[in-house]
Amino acid sequence: MNKKMGFTLLETLLAILILGIIFQIFSFSTGFTKIPLQTQVNSQNWQILVNELESAKHRFRFHRGSATYAYLESLEENKVYKLAKYQDQLRFSPGYMPLITNVRAVDFNYNEPFLKLTIKFNNEEVKTDEVYIPKK
Repeated sequence: MNKKMGFTLLETLLAILILGIIFQIFSFSTGFTKIPLQTQVNSQNWQILVNELESAKHRFRFHRGSATYAYLESLEENKVYKLAKYQDQLRFSPGYMPLITNVRAVDFNYNEPFLKLTIKFNNEEVKTDEVYIPKK
């Protein structure tokens, strides 16, 4: 008897088909876990902003404000900065210091000693946090 060892063409095609189906299921399920790049950037910039506002290197104090802007005094630099939305950016002035981009709307609410910041981004993402900033 002459028996040859190996796979038939049908068995090989069936194995490739099964592997292809497994690969498609795996790649489809991992697609749901991806976070859009802009959302990641917004989250990183948001965290940097909150850390800077509470940083000891500035020692900010709340000077005055409204729902659309806040004046913060830096005790270290002896300057008063206006934190407000300009076009699609949240920025400090005087000067041009953009902090976050792709901003649709901002809301400031001071309830001593916390400044509540709410930012709505162009992609409908909303970030809210309370930052410890004592009054002047």
